[in-house]
Amino acid sequence: MLGKHAKKHGVDIDKVMEVTQYVGRGEQVFVPHWEPSKYHGDEKEYPFVYLENRSRLNREGRSQNMPSYYEFKKVDPGDTSHMDVLKINPKDGQALGLKNGDWVKVTSPEKSVKVQVKLWEGVRPGTVNKTFGMGHWAYGRVAAGDFGKHVARGYNTNELLPADYDRLSGSTARHAVSRVKIEKA
Repeated sequence: MLGKHAKKHGVDIDKVMEVTQYVGRGEQVFVPHWEPSKYHGDEKEYPFVYLENRSRLNREGRSQNMPSYYEFKKVDPGDTSHMDVLKINPKDGQALGLKNGDWVKVTSPEKSVKVQVKLWEGVRPGTVNKTFGMGHWAYGRVAAGDFGKHVARGYNTNELLPADYDRLSGSTARHAVSRVKIEKA
């Protein structure tokens, strides 16, 4: 199929790979090989790589409207019950002058959000992590901060991530990799 696509557009397969920003060329295109990650945001302006993980408590996407989801949030590595936190390595936190519980503004190329910090050694220096699952404002009375006023409980990771697509298939790149900057709020 890749050959047919290239022929249809009057180019060779290597040109298709170049345009779609893949590094594989020649026969390498057709065998499993390593491709570097595509990051959104310039490393100088956005020094931290933003990562997310799934909560152990997420089941069918409805868990966030159950009180037990917030009570047992601490079962997710580095998380705290009843809180939405951004986990930062203590060395990075120290360099930014942060301590546990400080509020920060996290900015990606897409948006800025405010969240409390949790210093946690389980996060690699140069990265920050948030457990996916909070940030609903219209999902239910428990999931929302204030259901009637459309106020979110925490923030939704999707707000920070850019819309991105696999460059060959066109499929959504659900976990696009973005860089962020952190500022004390």
